[in-house]
Amino acid sequence: MAFWWFVVLLITPNLQPSVSLSTNSFRHRSRIPHYGSSYPGRRHALCINNDGGHSSCHIPWGPSLRSGVSLPDGDIRSSSKCLNSQPNNCNNHRDGDITHQTHHDKHHDRRSFLERSALLSAISVGAFGSSADTANARGLARFPCKDPLSNTYHFLRAGSSLLEVEDIWSTNPLFLTNREAALSELGEEQVTEACRYLKSTGIQPTVVRYSLAAASIDSANIVGEELNIGRDRLVPEFNYMDPRAIGAWDFAALNATEEAVWALDADEAGQYGKGGKPPPNEDGTPSETLADQVVRLTNLLSVLETLYSGDTVLLVFPDGTGPALLSCLMGGIPLNRVHELQFRPGEIRCDVDFNSINALASRPPSPTYLDIIQRGRVELKQLRDNPDLLRNVKDLKFEEERELERKELEPERKKLDAKRKEEDKEKELEMQRKREERLQLQNDAKELEAKRKEEAKEKELKRRRQREERNNASENSIDTSSIGIIAAVVGGAAVALGALFGVDESEEIVSGGQNATDSDTGNQTLLNSTTSGVDSEANTTLIDDDPPEKESDGQIQQSEVDDDDSL
Repeated sequence: MAFWWFVVLLITPNLQPSVSLSTNSFRHRSRIPHYGSSYPGRRHALCINNDGGHSSCHIPWGPSLRSGVSLPDGDIRSSSKCLNSQPNNCNNHRDGDITHQTHHDKHHDRRSFLERSALLSAISVGAFGSSADTANARGLARFPCKDPLSNTYHFLRAGSSLLEVEDIWSTNPLFLTNREAALSELGEEQVTEACRYLKSTGIQPTVVRYSLAAASIDSANIVGEELNIGRDRLVPEFNYMDPRAIGAWDFAALNATEEAVWALDADEAGQYGKGGKPPPNEDGTPSETLADQVVRLTNLLSVLETLYSGDTVLLVFPDGTGPALLSCLMGGIPLNRVHELQFRPGEIRCDVDFNSINALASRPPSPTYLDIIQRGRVELKQLRDNPDLLRNVKDLKFEEERELERKELEPERKKLDAKRKEEDKEKELEMQRKREERLQLQNDAKELEAKRKEEAKEKELKRRRQREERNNASENSIDTSSIGIIAAVVGGAAVALGALFGVDESEEIVSGGQNATDSDTGNQTLLNSTTSGVDSEANTTLIDDDPPEKESDGQIQQSEVDDDDSL
């Protein structure tokens, strides 16, 4: 009892003790608020005598007293009449009659632990009797729940979701709110039927606590509409009602994988659910045992017992293992039997407590449950023997869609491939043709270049021949001039001889000279004709040849002039 009064003293800073000693009595005074006095501006002092009697004194409340002595707020001074040996005289003092306190320390915040203990012991013994009843502790749930709980609980599993209808098991907490896991039409019918059952039994929940999984949200909304429950009584639960995550088996086929998990829990979980952990996943899906989910459910019930008292609480779970596991905890059932209490989609169980759970668990396992465990062991062995086998239904469906799309597009793809090959072939032919054209142009350019070189070479040879011919013609003209000079000399000589020897000889000489002259004339005619031929040929050459040939023509003309001068 002294311990509890010590706690009260710690949390009540206005409780400050003051001890006064006299020769005949031990009085303990303490200021406590006086709520029932007709003097609201006064404080109440409790005087406890050594004989167990007590009396009260009214002390002014304000920061200053009537005598003009300033006191700190919360300080206390005892009346002189309260310090005498007569306990009944405490009621005879005048209001505001103040004397200095005896054996009082000014610093009340530094009182010793012994003074506080003496005050608490005196109050507990003299004022309140022997002992007080201990308050019942609330809030922390202790399993099994043999003692009655503060609230009445009903468990409801949400109806079948869209993924469950498609035989897909999704447990990743990141995807629970996705609308692809929303309540299906079948699930709506299941939840509506559960609400009808509640109406027929006269159960009206005052609080609906639901998981943030999409199917649970939809189920809670239906419950609120069917049972006319206000939105302020529909309370979401963010984490503690999440389903158990199954790691690498997430998004696998629901029926087969769930049977394997049931067999895993039945054979390996143990009494406290610490065994039987699914394989880990790489996409962030947790891999949890039953014991991991127990932590969340323990916190859930503790929060509910703390927040509510005397309420009818309806819990809407997203899966069937969560409510079954909480039932095992409340009833003290070994956790490896959890799936014997498994909830079906849309199933509701009312007034869940220790007795109802044990009554349900006392039944022997059904043949259906035993068959599921046998099939699950086979499926579990296959899962463990082929850990790399693709189990994700979503991925498998994606692969099937890709394969179907590939088959549907195969004819079109073949046409496109054929067309592409034809275009590639045409492009190749076009490139080949362009290459051949380039090669032909290169060859033509080479032939043209060779032809030009040949023509240039022929022209060069022809110019050389012409130069040689002109040179030869110049030499011939020089010889003809020499002959004419010789003939002239001979004719002159003949004239001279004729004058010396007579006419006949001179005539012969003249005839010879004439013949020579005729010969010279013929030679000149031949030279002229040759020169004319050369000139005509030179003119023809000038027409065809380049400007350098004109320069040769000039040389020819100059040589002709030289020939004429020679003549």
